[in-house]
Amino acid sequence: MTALVATYLVLLWVAASAAARGWGVVVFGVGLVALAAASAVARRGRRRPLYRLYYLVLMAASLGLAVELLLRLFPGIVYGSVADAVHTGYHWGRDGIYRLDDHEGPVMRPGFERTMFWAGRRWRHAANADGYRGPAVARADAVFLGDSLVYGHGVEEAQTLSARFGARTGLSVANLGVQGTCPVQAWMVFQRLGVRLRPARVFVCVHYNDVEDAGYWYSPEELRRFIESPADAPYEPFVKPSYRPKPWWNPWDLWSQRLALPMLSARLGGALARSLLARGLHFRAAAAPLWVAPTQSDIDGPFTPVLPGAAPADVLGWKANVRSLLQIRRLADRTGARLLIFDVGYPRAFSAAVEAAARQVGAEYSPAGRVVLEGALRQRPMYLPGDGHWTSEGNDLVAAELIRSAGL
Repeated sequence: MTALVATYLVLLWVAASAAARGWGVVVFGVGLVALAAASAVARRGRRRPLYRLYYLVLMAASLGLAVELLLRLFPGIVYGSVADAVHTGYHWGRDGIYRLDDHEGPVMRPGFERTMFWAGRRWRHAANADGYRGPAVARADAVFLGDSLVYGHGVEEAQTLSARFGARTGLSVANLGVQGTCPVQAWMVFQRLGVRLRPARVFVCVHYNDVEDAGYWYSPEELRRFIESPADAPYEPFVKPSYRPKPWWNPWDLWSQRLALPMLSARLGGALARSLLARGLHFRAAAAPLWVAPTQSDIDGPFTPVLPGAAPADVLGWKANVRSLLQIRRLADRTGARLLIFDVGYPRAFSAAVEAAARQVGAEYSPAGRVVLEGALRQRPMYLPGDGHWTSEGNDLVAAELIRSAGL
C-alpha cells in the first residue's frame, strides 16, 4: 500500500502538471482528496476504489506524457495561435523568460536561456546576468529602449537592432528592449539598468500599440497619478494586480513556479479552447502569410489619440507615453547622454505625432522607421512575413539610419 500511494502521488504530480499551469494545483488537490477517501475505504477492506483511482491517474499521467512527447518531438503538430500559446517563451511561468515586478510587470530573468517560438519562427533567447538580451557590459556607448522591435522578436541576437548598431560602429551597446511593453516601462528599465551604464547615447523606439499597452498594464488611476506627479519626483505606477509578483505561499503561483513540471501540454488545453471560441481549431497548417509590408490604408490611417473626440483611454495612454519620454530625457540629461527617439514609420500620422512629442520633451528625432517603410515599399524584405517586426535587414537599415542621425 505504501508503494502504491507513493507511486500514485508521482503520477498525480505528472497528470496535474500536464493539465494546466496555475490551475494544476486544483487538479492535484482533488487528487489528494480522492486518495484520502479511497484510502479510508481501503482500510475497511474495500480496495477496489483505490485501485480504480490509481488506474485513472495512471491513464491521465500516461496521456499527459504522450501529448508532451508529441509536442516536443513534433512541434509542428499544432499551428497558428495554438502553437504560439504552447511553444512561446513570452510568459512568467516556470519556463518563461520573465519574472514579475510590481512596477514594470514583466522583466527578464537574469541568466536565463531558451528557444523562443512565434508565428512559425524559432530563435535563441539568452538574457545575461544583469537581465537583458545580449552580452552584459560595464559601460555602454549606446543604450536601446523599446518593445519587441528593440528586443529583437523573431531574429537571433546578432541580428537585433542594437547588435547591428554595435557591429557597424564598434561601440558597446546594451539592448534593454522588453517585448510587449510601453515607454512607461522603458523609463523604469532605463532607471534600473541603463543609467548605471553611463551611456553617451540613448535610443528609444515608440510603437503605435504603446498606447494600448499602457492601458493593458496599468489602471487609469495609476497612469493619471504618474502623469500628474512632479517631473523632478515622478511617481512610479504599479501594474495591475494580476501582473504583480504573488506571495510565495499563493497556491497557484507556488504550483506553477516551483512545484509543477514545466510541460508544454499544460498550455495546450487552454489554447485549444481559446482558438475554438475565436475562429476554429488550428490542426492543419495555416496558409503562408501574405503580409510583407503595411498597406496604403495602414500607412494613411489616423492616430486617434491626438484627434478631437478621442477615447479617454487612448488620450490617457498617449499622455503617459509622452510623459515617460520626458522622464527618460531627464535621466539622459543627468548622465550627459543624447536622447534620440524613433518609431516604426507608420501610420504617418502616428510618426508625425512621435516627432512632435520628441520636440515637446526636448529630444532629437530620427526618421529611421520611415526609411525602413520606404525600403519595404520598394520590395525589400524589411518585415517578417505576416508579423510586422523588422527582419535582420530591417534592423541593419534602422541601425544605419540611427548612426546617420547621431552623426557617427
